[in-house]
Amino acid sequence: MSVRLHRLTMVAERDGVMVGRPDTGSYAMFPEEGAETLRLLGAGRPVDEVAAWYERTCGTPLDFDDFFEVLDELGFLVAQDAEAPVGEPVRWQRAGRWAFSWPAWVLYVSLVVAAVVAMVREPALRPSYEAFFFTDHISLIPIVLTFTQIPLVLLHEWFHVLAGRRLGLPSTLGIGRRLYYLVAETRLDALLSVPRRQRYLPFLAGMVLDAVLVAVFTLAAALLSGDAVPTWVPGMALAIAFSTLLRLVWQFMFYLETDLYHVIATALRCADLQNATRFLVRSRVRRLLRRPAPVPDAEWTDRDLVVARWYAPLLVLGYGFSLGSLAWAGIPTVWRFWSTVFERLAAAGTPASEVVDTLIFLGMALAQLGLLIHVTVRDRRARGRTRATQGELS
Repeated sequence: MSVRLHRLTMVAERDGVMVGRPDTGSYAMFPEEGAETLRLLGAGRPVDEVAAWYERTCGTPLDFDDFFEVLDELGFLVAQDAEAPVGEPVRWQRAGRWAFSWPAWVLYVSLVVAAVVAMVREPALRPSYEAFFFTDHISLIPIVLTFTQIPLVLLHEWFHVLAGRRLGLPSTLGIGRRLYYLVAETRLDALLSVPRRQRYLPFLAGMVLDAVLVAVFTLAAALLSGDAVPTWVPGMALAIAFSTLLRLVWQFMFYLETDLYHVIATALRCADLQNATRFLVRSRVRRLLRRPAPVPDAEWTDRDLVVARWYAPLLVLGYGFSLGSLAWAGIPTVWRFWSTVFERLAAAGTPASEVVDTLIFLGMALAQLGLLIHVTVRDRRARGRTRATQGELS
């Protein structure tokens, strides 16, 4: 008797061999003997022959009933009555190779260097929060930034996609949340199918594009400055450049699982450092409160638990920084905007133009708040379904 397996990738790691299906994003760490067993089964060897090889190599028999049950849960087995799986080529692979070819890198570096030179020569082009206030209309600022940053954020994520597609890896796009931030996110689980050294560029590709975009809009502001062009035009370009720069700086908040977090976790050879650290922090807090230790909802590698010990203080300080910056700058800024809104709407002699301006701003603010609430509720329900499923399996 033989079994059929889906196309599996195998990457040697320090703790074993990472085996998975790139098309479904299902991965698991196997010992070397288990990975070799999968190779033999995938090559069409009969189960009896593979069982004899395993017992001869390891000195103990392998329980194939349990082994096949694990493979079935991971989605590695092909059903007996199913047709033979056919691999489909990944779209945009050629575009991904072009986007990260050496001519493209020369172009990217040239744009960034030109923008830096322009900033050195002209102080008005240097990044500053004053770039946001290119107009007196409070509704125009979020309108411009929203309708320009949304496509730019999608481009950021698309660069992640292209960097993965150039390796022949599938990917998906979605909307997520980090603390009180709404974020677009690219899921590149298939990166576990390639060696670690090939994973860094897909993680950093979005930051590369952000740096190029800051350069492009800065250079556009420099070219548009002059008497023949209204001052708000280069001012708007600088506002877009500065907001893109802030998004680039945000990536350094690695404790929010930004692009740099994945770079750090990959370099440290961690599989799930963030959740392992959160569990460690919860355990220590409960210990201080003399409460029962939390029940782990996942299994982490020894490497994750070791690194989590020194990563935990950074995680706590990082969250404290975000909450502190919210209290220091975020809440006062929001308070000023909303107090302006209420003052305009409550005043009897407010001009009609200011009322319209205020209502537009109000609608956009409520829409963003509603989207944040929707994503938060969606994520909580997803976690609840996952825990319920795990409870049924156990």
